[in-house]
Amino acid sequence: MTARDGECEPPALMERRERDADAVVIGSALGGLVAGAILARHRKRVVVLEHADTVGGRGGSVPRDGYWIDFGHRDGHDVGDCQVAWHHGVEAAREAGVDITLRRVTAPLRVHHLPDGGITTGGDWSAAGLLGMACAALSPGAESVEELRALVGRLTGAEPDEVTGAIPETLGTWLRAHTRSTDVHRAILLMAAVVFHSHPEEASAGRFMQFLQRRAAGGAFIPDDGEVGGMQGLIEPWARAIRTHDGEIALGWKPVEIVVDGGRVRGAVAVDRANLVCEVRAPVAISTYPVWENFDLIDERLFPPDLVAAAWQLKAHRADLVGWQAGLRRLPTVRVSGQPDDHAGWNRLLAGPERAYRGGYQITSLTSRRAAPPGRHLLALVMARFFRGGSTAGQPWTAARAALDEAVAYLHRFYADLDTCLEWSAYQYVTAPQSMSWAWAPVVRHGLEVPGIDGLYLASSTLEAPAAVLDIGAYAGLEAARRALARLG
Repeated sequence: MTARDGECEPPALMERRERDADAVVIGSALGGLVAGAILARHRKRVVVLEHADTVGGRGGSVPRDGYWIDFGHRDGHDVGDCQVAWHHGVEAAREAGVDITLRRVTAPLRVHHLPDGGITTGGDWSAAGLLGMACAALSPGAESVEELRALVGRLTGAEPDEVTGAIPETLGTWLRAHTRSTDVHRAILLMAAVVFHSHPEEASAGRFMQFLQRRAAGGAFIPDDGEVGGMQGLIEPWARAIRTHDGEIALGWKPVEIVVDGGRVRGAVAVDRANLVCEVRAPVAISTYPVWENFDLIDERLFPPDLVAAAWQLKAHRADLVGWQAGLRRLPTVRVSGQPDDHAGWNRLLAGPERAYRGGYQITSLTSRRAAPPGRHLLALVMARFFRGGSTAGQPWTAARAALDEAVAYLHRFYADLDTCLEWSAYQYVTAPQSMSWAWAPVVRHGLEVPGIDGLYLASSTLEAPAAVLDIGAYAGLEAARRALARLG
């Protein structure tokens, strides 16, 4: 068996349980792999310690019988998504000498109105696209439309200071202060719900401003790697680069401590499944774990109190994800048109006159050529569930499954032949934390470096950064690598 199977340890680690490196990376989520690839290209000795048996954390995909299932490994860290806004990633790839193959989603958004099945097409994730979708779904009066356009313009054109000041403010509170129109209030909340938030009034107003402003700068992409499928195509090229430049990726090794002595990073300790130790001595540690999980690796008392407070605030904003994955023998036929479905973007499901969020789905294989075996397709239906505190959504699995079954029943109505297309199907349960929990939280996040701990870089998606989910990883890895190179010389 191989280390990639997760059944035994890498031979190199069996022979050398202690080693010296320039940088040790905690977890193989995107930020760590980006940093590792850049450092390795600059001839720095890099060791990546990964608990799971595949790279990518929650941001990649896991292969099952030729299909690549998004949202990563069960034991992975950091976050996942099914599309990516890729800005900082372009610069990071250039600096690492990595080729990332992406396909632009030309029709990013289609909205389904349950239970009747009305469809709003031609939407996208831009402010104008979401505005058009909201108007089509809610049919506000002419005066409300004008006020809505003005308010969306204000959100999109907000100055940096206004955006920063609005981060701790919920969208519901912000709207009550800026509009008295019920139609406008409802339309803005619908826009936020379609983005992915099932409780949009609790989302950060500043984060919503950031989303609208960033989407104006570019579209949505899906990786289309020639060797791996789904979102793993955004992950694997960096891992290849690390290996090409003689870096090490140690799969199946769980980091248990980042060694800090005298205010300086000295390395890290990891254990295998038998709790046998591997020690990496290094002056730089780059962590891809959500910020609060670093307190399991370093004494919390060594961190500044304001960082600790922000970390626990972020953790309290939680989300998990439930879903339904289906392997298809062929593309299903849309009942109304009689044609195979060729919509490569996201489908959002909204229920009832209140247009409540009921999840979304996409046919991943329409953009990622390796997402499914040749001649087959993969349909992924997901629902994010937001909650405060605890470890579950406070809702039993039976309720989650009922919500999924309702959505699947709609798909059977929307498609004329879904039953005969199905090769297999399975439910999915991605435990908290999931990306949208802190991406929308009304909390100012942490910085890359930690005052008082020299050589530690927090390069996870909980970083406060001018980037969207996943692209935060590229930004964090790029900045961590640059600062580490300056430190290492």
